[in-house]
Amino acid sequence: LRQAFDLFDTDSSGSISINELKQVLHALGVSLSEQEIRQMFSAIDADKNGLLLDEINNDFIDFYIGRIEFDEFAEIVADTYFKKFSRAEILEAFRRFDHNHDGFIEADELKIILDQLGRHFSNEEIRRMIAQIDRDGNGKISIEEFAALVEREF
Repeated sequence: LRQAFDLFDTDSSGSISINELKQVLHALGVSLSEQEIRQMFSAIDADKNGLLLDEINNDFIDFYIGRIEFDEFAEIVADTYFKKFSRAEILEAFRRFDHNHDGFIEADELKIILDQLGRHFSNEEIRRMIAQIDRDGNGKISIEEFAALVEREF
């Protein structure tokens, strides 16, 4: 569960800055203007201190002590902070992950993206992430599986 928060907290400060939010959204292929990102951040940053810590603590009290599952965390984040994506936006995000353009996101490709975000996971952790999304059991993520994840979670 902590890894989900840490994905956004790229400097490991325990809070999420607007620059960290921008970096993650960009790496995930989310195309929002600077103004849209600032509006999103401002809407979340209730105390207007430029960091998302108390806001996330308030929204996800049980997250830090492990009482909710990742799917619940993702659902709360999606419902609260992200818009619905068009099919074209989903396809563009998928293409950013699919470095070899074979129509699948494989473990090494997912690792590259996460490394670019400053998040380093073991091969086993990457394998488990893929297994949670991989519906047909082939060990990689198809565009359909990716789209289902994005549509369900975001």
